[in-house]
Amino acid sequence: MNNQEMLEKLIDGTDSIERVKVNVKGKEGEFDIRPLNSGELSKLRALEKKGFNMTIAVNGQGKRQGVQTNDVDVNAGEFNEYQTDAMYTAVSWSTDLEKESLEKLPVGFPEALFAEVIRISNLSDSDLTTVKTFRKKE
Repeated sequence: MNNQEMLEKLIDGTDSIERVKVNVKGKEGEFDIRPLNSGELSKLRALEKKGFNMTIAVNGQGKRQGVQTNDVDVNAGEFNEYQTDAMYTAVSWSTDLEKESLEKLPVGFPEALFAEVIRISNLSDSDLTTVKTFRKKE
């Protein structure tokens, strides 16, 4: 892709629709997807962080000065559930399909579509924890 094509794609943003083919266990499907926008990315970050409960210890004046401990409580089951929800939400926004419809797809299709959403949106591990977790599974 040359610089002009890249610039046009960036300017198009969420209007830049791409048709992708996904093949899972011999079953193939074609979907139109678009990149996620920064507002959607912010909402996905908030969604996947619901699994974290953080307690920050403060001194008598409400300041953290001199405080040695902070607690982070992570319920692994809930954290996994929120990451999965973030994945389905991202695919739903990108494809304009309802999450309930995506959940009815055969195993592997939502994940394959999420891989395409990651690619077209140029998401990295630092953008969403779900991206890092998803890539570990591949």
